Amino acid sequence: MGSSRKASEPWHEDARRAVQVLRQGGVILHATDTVWGLACDATNDEAVRRLNELKSRHPEHPVLVLVADEGHVEELVPHVPDAAWDLMEHSDRPTTIVYPEGRGVSSLLLGSDGSLAIRCIRDPYSAYVIRGLRTPIASTSANVTGGPTPKSFREVPAVLRNGVDHVSTHRQGEGAGAGQPSMMVAFDPEGRFSFIRS
Repeated sequence: MGSSRKASEPWHEDARRAVQVLRQGGVILHATDTVWGLACDATNDEAVRRLNELKSRHPEHPVLVLVADEGHVEELVPHVPDAAWDLMEHSDRPTTIVYPEGRGVSSLLLGSDGSLAIRCIRDPYSAYVIRGLRTPIASTSANVTGGPTPKSFREVPAVLRNGVDHVSTHRQGEGAGAGQPSMMVAFDPEGRFSFIRS
């Protein structure tokens, strides 16, 4: 007798535990489609504050938001420029887009001008966690501010491994996705864009 449910992936139980921790306001450490990162519920002010404290990141430098698919972007951005849809669809590498106006997340994730950085993640583990949480996640590389960006789990500082509420076992024995930060593009209110990081 067939089943409509997809076969369980080896990392599903780990991801479900990550969702539980995020729902409780915790911070997780996991591999993304770029590098190893720290993440929390993007709608939870206290969780975002804790994320910044763990990383020793100044709150004036907001972290980006990860969503599981392009449709979620429309929930967070009042107007998505046509060129942004093109970038999301056709870019061959992870791309973070900074929109001039954001909503629906902690105000701590907005720039001083109200801007919001969003990446539609391609990594199955992260997408599963976001869908399970039913909110976007705030995400930043798993390094203390000013330190090197970790491309593998062993490069993550012990202070961060010990400071989070859940450490993902998924891909601990290998590198993360691209092994480098995402490309970053910023749009202005007129729909024009410029490259911040290529």
